[in-house]
Amino acid sequence: MHWINSLNEIVKPYGDLIDTASTAIIAIFTVVLAWVGWMQIRYGRILRRAYLDARFDGIRSNTAGELVGHVIFKNVGHLPARNLSWVVNLSTGGKDWKPTKIKWAHMTGDSVIPIGAEWPKGSAPLLHPQDDPRGLYLYVWGRVTYRDGFRRLRKRRLDFCHRYPWETKQTPADAGIEIGSEHARYHDRGNYAN
Repeated sequence: MHWINSLNEIVKPYGDLIDTASTAIIAIFTVVLAWVGWMQIRYGRILRRAYLDARFDGIRSNTAGELVGHVIFKNVGHLPARNLSWVVNLSTGGKDWKPTKIKWAHMTGDSVIPIGAEWPKGSAPLLHPQDDPRGLYLYVWGRVTYRDGFRRLRKRRLDFCHRYPWETKQTPADAGIEIGSEHARYHDRGNYAN
């Protein structure tokens, strides 16, 4: 007991300083713990949210003989993609072609893609390009916007642009023209995700 009294006599003059230092250390630990908690919530949302992928699905002619570009939207995230709006276009151009600006007025739909689900969509029809031009490509491009499960005020956006060489077209036995998804590539321009 004697050593406790002697320790008390040594510490007593510095009591206010020890209280201040202890309070400062507790405040620092509180800030660090709050930051760690905020980062865990942030990274947890990144891992858990909905993510959409625009997959290649080829180009095929419809019953009227016009070409239609196809894309498959797949939810590869862990929450449903809600309030889904989209636009899918089909255009022709050379290797340096770039997509035009997409306006919000062009977007249609208000759908949901469940976790792991695929949703195929087609473009508006396009007349056949010339028979055998060298260096001509068909572009399936567009935008999809959706709510990821966490953001309330803003939608996520995915812009896609898939390039198909016209010279790889095939004419299946049932007539029409087809370019398979194995010939598709991501174009240098028009791809963006947030």
